[in-house]
Amino acid sequence: MAQVGDYNIANASGASVRSDLNAVFAAIKTLNSGGTDPSNTEAFMPYVDTADNNNLKIRNSANNGFTTIGPVNSANLGLLPRTGGTMTGVLALPSQSAGNPSINFGDSTTGLFRKGSNQIGVAASGTEQLFLDQNGVTLNLQNEIRFGDANSSHYAAIKAPSTISSNFTLTLPVNDGNNGEFLKTDGSGNLSFASATTSLNNLNASNLTSGTVPNARFPSTLPAVSGANLTNLNATRLTSGTIPNARFPSTLPAVSGAALTGIDGRIKAFINLNGTGSISIRQSFNVSSITDNETGGYQVNFSNNMSSSNYIITHCISQNNAGHNSHGCLYIVNSSIGTSSFKSRTFKDTSSGETIDKVMVSFMVIQN
Repeated sequence: MAQVGDYNIANASGASVRSDLNAVFAAIKTLNSGGTDPSNTEAFMPYVDTADNNNLKIRNSANNGFTTIGPVNSANLGLLPRTGGTMTGVLALPSQSAGNPSINFGDSTTGLFRKGSNQIGVAASGTEQLFLDQNGVTLNLQNEIRFGDANSSHYAAIKAPSTISSNFTLTLPVNDGNNGEFLKTDGSGNLSFASATTSLNNLNASNLTSGTVPNARFPSTLPAVSGANLTNLNATRLTSGTIPNARFPSTLPAVSGAALTGIDGRIKAFINLNGTGSISIRQSFNVSSITDNETGGYQVNFSNNMSSSNYIITHCISQNNAGHNSHGCLYIVNSSIGTSSFKSRTFKDTSSGETIDKVMVSFMVIQN
């Protein structure tokens, strides 16, 4: 360690000059090392402060203070070399911006920067693409999350819609559900798995009236449906999957005839038949066939039997083209009313007892 009061070599005898030179050389060789700052400083003067961990210091250009470089006893003066190494202290960087990140990767507009308090921003092409904070990761600009395939040649992506009116969070279920189930929400962002089925076996008048249709593809609970809205419910429309005038969706999955046996409605059967010539059915429900027993005599056979023979039959007949006298009267043959069929006769008038065929004969069967 050596310091000198000054670096001036004064005129003197040979021995004095030699002594001054030796002192100056000693100070130079030891970088002016000592426990206190040199007294005769110059701008850019090196100095090893033995009282401060042997730190190498350099006098600043204004010659009014020393700048600490690092301890001479540490490799590379304790500085991180250009080739990299392990830091033992905090690396503090300036905040900077997306256009000029604090850390870049060979591209001055791509890197990391401080977006805000407790937020780290990621920039690409000078634009903030995402940021991290205590809430998680936020992707900006409708950016996607991409999942590459095995060789990364293609990907599947998820992204936000172009416009969102308010923030929301979807919370995943606690497990992966069962085979065939779908993912649904409770309206509060909680997702769960639910089963889907095409079964309409539990579709009945009670369920329709209460507004509950279990095991169907549409929501299990519906607004109440009044009786008036069920008047157009028949086998043809159920088979085709269309139920008009109801509050639930107008088109349903097709329902087979077998599934109709559980319908607990009061109208059990109806028919509109042509009773002249070779009799035929114009339209019907729960009628398997008709029989032409005699002139003006018809038998209606049910597809599905009634629960008892105590049912109600309403009927009407049309006027034939022959005029007023062809109106006729229709009677139900009481003795032939059974659970599988019933018979009727149409008379020309109420007094003659003569039967007559009619162009249109209609029946409707009602039972609780």
